[in-house]
Amino acid sequence: MPLFKKRQILTLLLLTPPLLLWSADSDSRDYETLLDRASDYANDAYYSNVDGAFEEALAYIDSAMVCLNAHYRHYAPQPHLHPLALVAEEEPAELDWWNSTFNSDFHVILDIRNEAAVAFLALKQWDAYNYNNAAYTTLYKLLGEDRSLEAYCNALERSTRNRTVGIILAVCLMGTLLAGYYFLYIRKRLVNRWNLEQLLEINKKVFAATATPNTDISEDDLAAIPQRIEASTFDAINELVPINHMRITVQDEPTEALPAPSAPADMGTFPLVVESDNGKLCVGMLYLQLRDADRTDTSRLTLELVARYIAIVIYNTVVRLSSKYRDIETAQDEVARAAREESVLHVQNQVLDNCLSTIKHETVYYPNKIKQLIGRLRAGRLSEREEQETVRAIGELIEYYKGIFTILSSCASRQLEEVVFRRTAVGVRELFDYADRFFRKAANKERATVTFQPLPPAEALSVSGDLTELRFLLECLMTEALAATADNPASAAPPSDALRLQAAPDGDYIRFRFTDPRRPKPTDELNTLFYPHRGHGAEYLLCKQVIRDHDEFAGRRGCRINAEQAPQGGFTVFFTVPRYVSPDQRTLTKPSL
Repeated sequence: MPLFKKRQILTLLLLTPPLLLWSADSDSRDYETLLDRASDYANDAYYSNVDGAFEEALAYIDSAMVCLNAHYRHYAPQPHLHPLALVAEEEPAELDWWNSTFNSDFHVILDIRNEAAVAFLALKQWDAYNYNNAAYTTLYKLLGEDRSLEAYCNALERSTRNRTVGIILAVCLMGTLLAGYYFLYIRKRLVNRWNLEQLLEINKKVFAATATPNTDISEDDLAAIPQRIEASTFDAINELVPINHMRITVQDEPTEALPAPSAPADMGTFPLVVESDNGKLCVGMLYLQLRDADRTDTSRLTLELVARYIAIVIYNTVVRLSSKYRDIETAQDEVARAAREESVLHVQNQVLDNCLSTIKHETVYYPNKIKQLIGRLRAGRLSEREEQETVRAIGELIEYYKGIFTILSSCASRQLEEVVFRRTAVGVRELFDYADRFFRKAANKERATVTFQPLPPAEALSVSGDLTELRFLLECLMTEALAATADNPASAAPPSDALRLQAAPDGDYIRFRFTDPRRPKPTDELNTLFYPHRGHGAEYLLCKQVIRDHDEFAGRRGCRINAEQAPQGGFTVFFTVPRYVSPDQRTLTKPSL
């Protein structure tokens, strides 16, 4: 019990003796007197809590409990349980009174428990507060319980049970009548319809087995179609006509139709015959191992229908497509060969143009010099000795000119043979997809936490260049970024500062921008980024060489690569590649110089 102030203790001592005397003389009292007295104390406790006299409220509550305990001892049958208390080790006594069906004023008990919890809470006596609050909550639930609900549920359950039994009996009777009607009248009419539906199901499975998920199929996919038909239709055919084994063979080239077997022994062999413009053609054979008990005319007719549909499907999806596929492959090979030859020829023309330009600039002096010497001879103003020296000089100059021209020409021929640059139309989105795949693979290998965010352009763009070299350029940029992350783990950026790759049109070029927001670099370092020092930054030197190759061999001068500070932090490497324009989009305007 908590300690009270002296004034409250004196009040408790003054109030307790009259109560004890009244309890001793309870036989002469009325049954409700103690309960009324306890209700009055509960009201006094409430007003005390309202006034903030919490310890005085606890004194009134204790007095109310004394009245209730006296009422319990006088009117409850033996054995008597423990009395009400503000705080106790065992569970609250009123719960035992409720379970023993003792008729006390539980509403008063509920009120004093509530007021006790309020007072203890204000006095910050947490254990006493928890005890009284739990007692109040439990008793409140017991008082609010609706005991009429159980009787109502029992009555409803009995009514539902009776209704359920009646419904079950009615359903069973109706089911028996329907089953009899079905077996006596309907089933015979449905057998033929079932067989027809089974044939349609077999046809559907055959069609599904020949369907391909996309148009990019190979000859191996076509060759696997008969096996897929066997696997998907075996169970359906077995339900229609019991079989033990099934096999389909397809001929590379359709031949004249084989005669239909007439002997019963040939019943398991069905030629796959189709009708075409050239007559009947046999595209293969259907082999079925039938069970002996099922060799009937109905089974034979059914299997012939199945074989005819399989023959039509295989002819249109395997035989004809295989022939078209071979024609397409031949055409594709021719297109690829022509494209490669065109690319090689274009690059060779560029190289030859450069070589001829070199020959021109290196030998432009000699023809003019020879012309001047011949002009001096034709003027006739030279002596015999000077003419001989001039002729000898002309001969030496011609021989020297011929030697230089021969050397430069052979050098040009050798350079044409060594060119490995392959100019093609490369989609920008294709480069972005490759960069994303490469970064994911490299980041998983390095276990790097840095992220990559490719931002391809909304429109479909293409560049004119070497696909292998452009991929290598992107690999170099991302490898250098991942290497910096591995050397300095603190440089790993959150997703908002991920590495970014962007592309946008820039006149006749496509400008790519690779931004690393994690590493700010000063302008001096960015100016020397493509000139590695002591082995560091070799990736950027390789990137510069790739752009040089495109500037020289792609057919349009102006490809550049550089680095600058990014507006949001870090730095950006940007490079330009010639934009590819399809022949139908080109105009006859004069190209800009």
